[in-house]
Amino acid sequence: MKRLVYFIVSTLLLVSCGKKTQTIELNSPDDLAGHSVATIAGCAYEKDLSSRTDINCQLYNSSSDLLQALLSGQTEIAMYDEVVYNAIIRKENGIKIAMLGDQSYPTAFLFRKDDSELVRTFNAVQRRMIEDGTMQKLIDFWLTDKFAEAESYTHIPSEASGKPLRVATVLPTAPISFLVDGEWYGIEIDLLRELAKELHRPLEVKLYDNASGFMAVQSGQADVMCGVVFVTPERQEKFLFSEPYHSYHTAYFVLDHDVQAQSHGIIAWIKKGIHKTLIVENRWRLIVDGLLKTLKISILAILLGSILGVGLYSMMKSRRKWVRSCAAVYRSFIAGIPELVLLLIMFYVVFSNTGVSPDIVAIITFALFFASGVSNIYKASLDAIPCGQTEAGLALGFTKSQSFFNIVLPQAFRIGLPLYKGQCISLLKGTSIVGYIAIQDITRAGDIIRSRTFDAIVPLLFVTILYFLLVWLIGALIKLASPKKNVL
Repeated sequence: MKRLVYFIVSTLLLVSCGKKTQTIELNSPDDLAGHSVATIAGCAYEKDLSSRTDINCQLYNSSSDLLQALLSGQTEIAMYDEVVYNAIIRKENGIKIAMLGDQSYPTAFLFRKDDSELVRTFNAVQRRMIEDGTMQKLIDFWLTDKFAEAESYTHIPSEASGKPLRVATVLPTAPISFLVDGEWYGIEIDLLRELAKELHRPLEVKLYDNASGFMAVQSGQADVMCGVVFVTPERQEKFLFSEPYHSYHTAYFVLDHDVQAQSHGIIAWIKKGIHKTLIVENRWRLIVDGLLKTLKISILAILLGSILGVGLYSMMKSRRKWVRSCAAVYRSFIAGIPELVLLLIMFYVVFSNTGVSPDIVAIITFALFFASGVSNIYKASLDAIPCGQTEAGLALGFTKSQSFFNIVLPQAFRIGLPLYKGQCISLLKGTSIVGYIAIQDITRAGDIIRSRTFDAIVPLLFVTILYFLLVWLIGALIKLASPKKNVL
């Protein structure tokens, strides 16, 4: 608890301190020399920046992380799409567009290489929208900041049933694709809704990281990818693209000295942050849903992993050498591979095109890791009980099973429970990576909120507090389950 309080107080003090700002003037790409420039990992801009040796290139995972790096002074210039930080976001956060790039990038939707029929259907829908003026209306609303003045957004609900049109979006940011009260909106979402209506299929949108989005389409976990996807020769070798619906320019965002000079007190900052994080657009529902998802995956993985751990322990104690060897190989494999790598392999390779939900994949993956760790706990706890305890039970007339359950197991339980608690806590915290396979857990819920508010501090504080409470709850429950020592 002391560490949590220290973290919160330190964060508040950091936020309350005045920020040193300096307006950077840019007139051409040559002016970037000597500055630190950041963009999103995996985007088309990364190649341009990485090839330059006269700048300090930095890469981030999301638009909210990129903005926070600019605001905190970790980078001087943020290079990204011109529409991502609209006029209201720029004013609230004190940034401005210092320069627009000369080159424009055609943006389209990405499909699998073998899904040419779906691409032709989408192109036909898009041409029809251009001809009847629908496309221009969407552009005028979403790409001119008019959407920011709207109090709510509407769309025609789909009544179709059957196999959904699975969409992988890699940019959960207005006006491209963003989540409000459980519904997805944005210019690219509207275009995909038209495609779904043409196909008489419901639309299913899931959020992926940039690299994971490509993997989702390639492995068949998604039918189409959106999120300002630029058409490049390298991508055309592996994927199909629709006809471009728009061309975006590069924008170079810097701190606006005049706006940054304004200061706010801690109390006002806290109230505003809580309001934006929980109240606006009912974002508290994202936190609650994420909490339930984390609990579901953690509890089921612990239960399944505990059962598998018994089997693995039995293999470790088997009289057959080849069985013990299999157990040793499995334990060595699990110990030598990161959880994230195995999770991606299980989702994009092992369970690709099987229809198994991401939740089940995550539960199985974490159960496999948990089984390896808990089998070692079983072994250490049971081996710590002297063989004489069993022999004494047999001498008193107990059967072998009765000796184990009545004499050996209670003592081993007391020894192994603290280790088991640590394993449970480790699994709980490890589930924070499930967002890579489009599961909206607590961490991913915080990411979605940050993508709307562009406030990194308050959502992360809520996520931190929730994980702390969950860890405390696990400790309390295991403490209640601990056998009481007899007092003589």
